[in-house]
Amino acid sequence: MPIDLGLSRVYSLLKQLNNPHINAYKTIHVAGTNGKGSTVAYLSSILTKSKVRNGRFTSPHMLYYNDCICINDEVYPLSKFQKVSNLVQEQNQLHKLGCTEFELLTVTAFKIFELENVEIAVVEVGLGGRLDATNALEPYNKTTKGGVIATAITKIGIDHENLLGNTLAAISGEKAGIIKRMIPCVLDRTNVKVVVETVQNRANELDVPLTLVDGIEEAEPAPAQIISQEVQDLLTLSPLKGDYQLQNLSVSLKVVELVSPYFLDDAGNCRITNETIRSGIGATRWPGRLQSVQIPNFDFSVLLDGAHNESAAIELGKHLRKQRNGQGIIFVIGMTKGKSLASLLSHIAEKTKDTVIGTSFTPPENMPWISSFPIHQLQQEASQYVEDVDKFVGEDISKVFAHVKKYRDQGDERQVVVCGSLYLCGDVLRLVESGESN
Repeated sequence: MPIDLGLSRVYSLLKQLNNPHINAYKTIHVAGTNGKGSTVAYLSSILTKSKVRNGRFTSPHMLYYNDCICINDEVYPLSKFQKVSNLVQEQNQLHKLGCTEFELLTVTAFKIFELENVEIAVVEVGLGGRLDATNALEPYNKTTKGGVIATAITKIGIDHENLLGNTLAAISGEKAGIIKRMIPCVLDRTNVKVVVETVQNRANELDVPLTLVDGIEEAEPAPAQIISQEVQDLLTLSPLKGDYQLQNLSVSLKVVELVSPYFLDDAGNCRITNETIRSGIGATRWPGRLQSVQIPNFDFSVLLDGAHNESAAIELGKHLRKQRNGQGIIFVIGMTKGKSLASLLSHIAEKTKDTVIGTSFTPPENMPWISSFPIHQLQQEASQYVEDVDKFVGEDISKVFAHVKKYRDQGDERQVVVCGSLYLCGDVLRLVESGESN
């Protein structure tokens, strides 16, 4: 069924499964328009290197439906995933709850974390916050084993206006809906003023200690703010690219500081140390974001970036301007129907130097409400931003790369950038994993 935000169904289903999110493990809950996935990845990697058994839930999945759930940074096996998923669906049908696909997936993740005896789960909001299925999470209150011990909010921008509102104030209010009474929250200070004020107001209402971090030297001092130079030094360890990772890492490190007292060894020492933090940052993996990959059987690589909204496009544009050296770019673009191509190309394209090749992506499993932006419409709209719009129509990414190879054969050495949708990035990564291109 389509997206239907609300919590009543997921509350009911979790109750039938003994409320694992309350009774079994602690949780970190992360919201935001951009950067929340990278933040979750940093947290999960640091916890894993610190030998704190953790579960991770992100969305959407990248390669396969089950890769949205990880235990200690490893994708949960499909066979085990399917068993728990079947159990959850049986309960949903038995009690006629009518849960959406994402609600079923969320409950499956929460149940898996219980069955796998994780100490803590790191959970990314699916859409929005206040009414997102993941917000069935409840604050830790020391009377139960589980509950949220920290929340984090990354960069907020305009996205999903039809569901969250068409102003930053409205969208921020929805994202701030994950804030739990008296549970500490970390906010990316580089958000615009209205976002910061909205989150601060919500935090004040719930008696929440709010920490703003950004790692920027000229920022106004704040209590417990992470020292800028320290974060910049640690960022050099990260394999994740993009200037915005400074903010994501800053948020992650503050959250780590807040949750560390919960994880002590038998001698009473914190298991999360400077060494495990450094090791975790260095081992962080988060595919589809400024990721370079070599295309099998073809003598070229591409830069993948799932930029699918204006905020992400702005960051991609900043990165590309540093890489261009006066050269044009071949863009391979596939987008979700309903997204704004203008919000992407206006920030990344140079009209006289770049080429756009439109394509589509494989419909994501169990997400029937997602479909590709029509290629012919994409080509028509792209002509407003670049003079050279390739009229090739390729719905299969391997055929698109075979077409790009013709540019290479004619001596065109421009960088190839694949962007517009994480689902398109998933198609590329599956192709790379298979080792086949034609």
